[in-house]
Amino acid sequence: MGLETVISNALDKNRGVLRLKPNFVARFYPAYGRLGIKEIYAPALGWYSERWLASCTTVLGSSVDGLSKVVLDGVEVFFRDVVKALPERVLGSAYAKLNNYSFGVLTKILDPGVQIPLHFHARDIHAKRYWGSNPKEEAYHYLENSIGSTPYIHLGFFPDVSKEEVLDYLKKWKGDEILDLSPAYRCRVGEGFHVLAGVVHAPCTLLTLEVQEESDVGTIIQAEYQGGSIPKDQYLLNGPRTEEEVIEMIDWQINRDPEFHRKYRLKPEVVYSDSNIVEKWVIPPKKVKKFSVLEVRIAPNTRVKQGRKGPFLLFAYRGRGSVNGVKIEGGVPGMDEIFVTFEAMEDHTIINEGSEHLVLYEVFGPHIY
Repeated sequence: MGLETVISNALDKNRGVLRLKPNFVARFYPAYGRLGIKEIYAPALGWYSERWLASCTTVLGSSVDGLSKVVLDGVEVFFRDVVKALPERVLGSAYAKLNNYSFGVLTKILDPGVQIPLHFHARDIHAKRYWGSNPKEEAYHYLENSIGSTPYIHLGFFPDVSKEEVLDYLKKWKGDEILDLSPAYRCRVGEGFHVLAGVVHAPCTLLTLEVQEESDVGTIIQAEYQGGSIPKDQYLLNGPRTEEEVIEMIDWQINRDPEFHRKYRLKPEVVYSDSNIVEKWVIPPKKVKKFSVLEVRIAPNTRVKQGRKGPFLLFAYRGRGSVNGVKIEGGVPGMDEIFVTFEAMEDHTIINEGSEHLVLYEVFGPHIY
């Protein structure tokens, strides 16, 4: 039986819904332990401080690490390959063509045990020049959970910071005083920030729903972290070859904008509300053009019939229920992540089968809202 037939059978059986396998990615920064797994550290790999959802993206430098999988008739298949095998059924022909036969967005759950070091992600011209990659614009939404030790984020530079003083720090590559040049903002559960490519940031320790472009490029500009030195060649000059090239990768106009906080803080926007269901944009499409996230809260014993404008990732954060008969349960990796395909997006039924509110996050790629 060919792959296309296996995928078609699964789509027919589950009425356009695909279940995704949990996909935990090891990173160098310590994990807090909120991702629902017992082993959070692997000596040869690092800390399992991230979970990637519906990922068609690989970890930088790897051919397969980071890719999500779908289980079809007991066989694990990369979600990327499922999309490419039947793009018209999974994404819809028009959307697939617009996004190079990929979902077009990467979603992560970040679980930092300590604040992540100050870094930035490349804009389009530099991502292509140094890595042959997509750029990496991203946005955060802070989930209801333990806030950790550092509930604030560094974002951008103070308006009076000069390129020369940052360049001087990068050349000396000592200490963590670079953080003194970047303002810190409190992170609030239920809110978030929009972080454009080229903007420096040191993320907080709140459990974070991060949505971004399909890319894993990054440049760390903090020389010391958690009492140790960060290798310069591995994390600063890992694409650009000189500190001067790094300086030119930074978007200085946005980083030094005195109204940065007001412009890029994300507050939820209620779309619809009644006694049974509340829908609100937590990453609003009016502010963030490349992707969007809708939070949906459904009361117990409620059945909702709904339609969306495009295919989407559905992540169940709390409660239990079903989508077109496919069971979902928040807090249980393996039961909390599904993909609602082109065939189901305009007509699917969600049922809250539990005693508490069913809390869902629906993630949409570009060109939808």
